[in-house]
Amino acid sequence: MKLFGRRKKEEDDVESKEPKDLERPKRIRKKKEEPPKPWGRSERYLVLGVLGVTVIGAAFLALSAREWKLPGLPRLGLPKGMLEQSYVLEGEVPAKDTSLIISEFNRLTQELSGVYGLYVANLNTDATYGINEGEEFEAASLMKLPVMAMMYSMHENGDIDLDDVYSLKDTDRVGGSGSIVYQPTGTEYSYRELVDYMGQQSDNTALRACLNLLGEGNVENYIQSIGMTNTSFADNSTTPRDIGLFFKKLWTAKLVEKKNRDAILKSLTDTIYEDWIPLGIPEVRVAHKFGREVHVVNDAGIVFGSDPFVLVIMSKGVLEKEADEFIPAMASVVYNFEAR
Repeated sequence: MKLFGRRKKEEDDVESKEPKDLERPKRIRKKKEEPPKPWGRSERYLVLGVLGVTVIGAAFLALSAREWKLPGLPRLGLPKGMLEQSYVLEGEVPAKDTSLIISEFNRLTQELSGVYGLYVANLNTDATYGINEGEEFEAASLMKLPVMAMMYSMHENGDIDLDDVYSLKDTDRVGGSGSIVYQPTGTEYSYRELVDYMGQQSDNTALRACLNLLGEGNVENYIQSIGMTNTSFADNSTTPRDIGLFFKKLWTAKLVEKKNRDAILKSLTDTIYEDWIPLGIPEVRVAHKFGREVHVVNDAGIVFGSDPFVLVIMSKGVLEKEADEFIPAMASVVYNFEAR
């Protein structure tokens, strides 16, 4: 039995020593590459959070620009003290009790879109007051005012002659307001007439022709020199207080001589834009400059009477139809207040 067992073991050993290459080769399976895994839950939450903050931030800025008001809706009710609108009423000389003005301003703008600014200066007493008077607004065509005064000022200094003739060029044509743009090339106008067109029709082509003579950089310097330090011609921006300052200095002949002041005021009277401040003050002379852009409606000037005063009403982010109704209504309130 032992011998048999040894022989069996030897046979097994021989079989186990057969060459390995006689064995069937094993199939090597390549590991499949897995596609990139989608973002996990934490990444998705992070992206959604960033998007949410961006959207909320944009909405916050848009609503804050409109004083937390939407068209036709009252001011959004946010926690008291979080967002309080400030009404700055101040003056070089203390004004009358202006609580009525604040009350009426609030009542008339409560359900309106956008931001409104007001500035009033009594030309007999020097009393001034305003609401958002230092706020920056788009000037629109109110920016023509310093250009008109500068033309007369340079004429007085002998630097230009307002009676010189200017021939209309194709490159002068600017649409939007005024009738000169439709006139044939070569049509002649005196510079005095061009200034009148800026007043009567807010003519943009007349403005361009005058700027060709003055130079925009010189206009910018002139604006700063007369004290309109928060006004930029390049940015077309100003404040109600700066526009009020312009009219006060114009009235007191600090910009031009009285005869030229009267010429400028005449060009600003009975214009083609009488449906704003003048509409709220019927049968009273108003020398004013109107300006309009998308979501911007401005009107400013001198209201004449027994006690003349400067009135500036500006707006931004508004619905034009609402502003068209607010401006004459507010003008009427201020006139009745000043006349009492």
